[in-house]
Amino acid sequence: MPRHVHTLLLALLMQLPFAGAQEPVAPVTGWLATVDEDSQLITLSWHPSAATTAMGYHICTGTPCLDYDTVFGRLDTTYVCLDHNPLEAHSYRIHVFDSAYNVSALTEPFGNMVLQAEVPECEQTVTVNWTPYQGMPGGVAGYRLLMLKEPYDTCYLHYYSAGPDGPYSYNFEIPYGVTRVHIKVQARNTTGTLVSQSNIVSVDRRTIDTAAFIEITDAVFDSLAKSVLLTFNVDTSYHSADHYTLWRSIDHRPWQVLAEGNWQQYHDRDINLLDSLYCYQLSVYDACGINEKFSATACTVLPEPPEPEVFIPNIIIVGDDNNGALLPVVAGLAGDLYELTVYDRWGMQVFATTDPSEAWHPSPSNPQGAYAYVLRVRFADGIIQSYVGTVLVIN
Repeated sequence: MPRHVHTLLLALLMQLPFAGAQEPVAPVTGWLATVDEDSQLITLSWHPSAATTAMGYHICTGTPCLDYDTVFGRLDTTYVCLDHNPLEAHSYRIHVFDSAYNVSALTEPFGNMVLQAEVPECEQTVTVNWTPYQGMPGGVAGYRLLMLKEPYDTCYLHYYSAGPDGPYSYNFEIPYGVTRVHIKVQARNTTGTLVSQSNIVSVDRRTIDTAAFIEITDAVFDSLAKSVLLTFNVDTSYHSADHYTLWRSIDHRPWQVLAEGNWQQYHDRDINLLDSLYCYQLSVYDACGINEKFSATACTVLPEPPEPEVFIPNIIIVGDDNNGALLPVVAGLAGDLYELTVYDRWGMQVFATTDPSEAWHPSPSNPQGAYAYVLRVRFADGIIQSYVGTVLVIN
């Protein structure tokens, strides 16, 4: 028999009184509508009819209750509403039909609970509302709100209970460090044997204008400048960020803030050549100041420091392109201590510098003869050395 003809017959039979000699068909008991945990589809269930002649069940929906579908088989007592949105409230009624298409009385209307939750932008307060469960046999004893937090919880936690008359709403704060909360509500009947569950709502901290991308594209050690040059690739359209935060970890030690600013490149000049591994991360908060976004880690390995070695010329020929200046050559210099001082034969200071690249160029006005120098340096191994000697100036 075509489905539409079968449905029409059932609809007509629902309006007819029972025949006098016909035993009434035992009705459905223990009906329930819930939302399946995994599929998030509305699922109907009921106890099988006590009538052994029962052939199946007819489901109608809405007000007035219109044909929805038919389930054949007395023991087949579940139905999944594939085309009903669990975010909308639906009403159902069920009756039993036997082989002669006699039908039982319809159940009371019952339906799914709809849970809604929202959190305003840049706030942590979540407002939860749900529709009360209607038509649970024996009545509703109360409601239980459950919450699953990311990234901390692995199971739902009992969060709030309400009586049968509500209130059907609740406010709570998203805990610090939590980025997403999954919420559902359950209705319990007076015996506790039947539980209807709402749809699951996932709530994120609502933030705005978060930088789309943030990365350190390069971290290179400059052996001449004794620094690490960092190059960044950040979302230039994100104008709400006052600054980015640059983090540094040396040889796997705890992360510390190195600098705050808004740059495309950064020179880390605070380098100790005795260290080995320098790692960096870049971070930025969203415009709400709630969630902090981190780049991937970029690392660079410092080369082994050279062995300490110093060469100081002992003759200066004034005006000579190759030998006309006093410039000590120091290998293994740490870079944080360099002091060169030159004195004439009467003990008067004629030159001083703390720049390893600055040389003393005697002029023809400097008398020919011997000059004393004092060089004080710190090497990469942390040792401070002093060198004292003389250099002969020839005009």
